[in-house]
Amino acid sequence: MKKKDALVGYYFNNNLMHSIKGDKSLRESVYNRERAFNSVDENIEKLSQVWMYLLLETGAYRLVIGLNNAEIRISSVFDPFNTEVHLADDLLNTEYMDFHFNRISLKEKSKLIKRLYEVLETDKAFENLSPAWQESLKARNQSMQELTNIDDLRFILENLQKLRNLEGYYLRSVTINLFNSTVSMSFNCDGTQIMSHRKFREFIEEYL
Repeated sequence: MKKKDALVGYYFNNNLMHSIKGDKSLRESVYNRERAFNSVDENIEKLSQVWMYLLLETGAYRLVIGLNNAEIRISSVFDPFNTEVHLADDLLNTEYMDFHFNRISLKEKSKLIKRLYEVLETDKAFENLSPAWQESLKARNQSMQELTNIDDLRFILENLQKLRNLEGYYLRSVTINLFNSTVSMSFNCDGTQIMSHRKFREFIEEYL
């Protein structure tokens, strides 16, 4: 049987762009469901700046942004196996931000992730992996240079409002992951678009 790679796996794929269709009944009824605006829509420009700050200047390496329910899930290099849940409105409070998020530069965050994987490589549990997996993960760790291109990341966040305001098919939630440079977007039709940060610009140019 021919080996099939995961859509998003342990490797990096700058050419990733994939569409996943959702529930057919939701696609067919999309125009019958009235759009409801919320505090995220009212503050999306300010929040986009906050999300940029979190990804570039704090320990956050993964954001799951619920645009419909104002729920923000954050994964941090300082507590990598945990997922924090915050309300979008709270992230607009400076004292709240200062208390919950510790600062670290993007460059230092990249170095810390590499060191954490180096620790894993020396743990006896690493021997549970097949030789092929061990070599692949070691090679990835050695070749990893940067978590993301800052211009690509900024372009993603600057265009969330456009995707949120699409006529008929609008953005419901988005996941931005620095580690494998991917963005996953779920729309109100229940469809999902997954792509690399680099491919996002191409996606916007084609569909907007």
